[in-house]
This record gives sequence, structure tokens and C-alpha cells, in this order.
Amino acid sequence: METPQAALRQARALAGLSQRALAARAGTSQPAIARYERGAATPSWETLERLIEACGRSLELRAEVAPDPHDVELAARMLELTPLERLRTLPRYARLRGLAR
Repeated sequence: METPQAALRQARALAGLSQRALAARAGTSQPAIARYERGAATPSWETLERLIEACGRSLELRAEVAPDPHDVELAARMLELTPLERLRTLPRYARLRGLAR
């Protein structure tokens, strides 16, 4: 996940703008831009969106499914087993899953 300060810095760099030029385009001050980029202040979503748009880019919020660490660990353990061992453990995991519901 990208931080607001990293997103702002990257958008400004890609637009080839100085902090002062971005501030002028966005109607704010250069020290405010510097504080946001350092992480000394956190812009609201609306402010960050306005600053990114002033760089000629758009801001997108996305939620993705994160794997459950237990599922990842279980999958890693299962991959260590032979195919026959995996088949033999399936009924046990099916019972456990049924109990968990």
C-alpha cells in the first residue's frame, strides 16, 4: 500500500513540477506541500485528490482480498506432503472445517 506522501511525491515528480508550482496549481502553499510529502501532516482524501489532479493524474482507492496467514501456512504445509499424504489428510481438514462453521 502506497502512503499519501509517496503518492503525492510520485505524482509531482511524474508531472515534472516543483513543490511551488504544484502549490500554485492547487491553490495552496509550498510549505503545505512539503509537510504532506514529508509525512509531517496528512492531507484529507479530498485534499490529496485535488493535489494529485493538479499533477494531471487521478487518485484511485482499491480494496483487495488479503490472504489469511493461516491459509498460507496450511498451503505451505500441504505442499510439503506427498500426493498420497495429502489425500489422507483431507478428511481430517474437512471435519475441522465443518466444526469451524
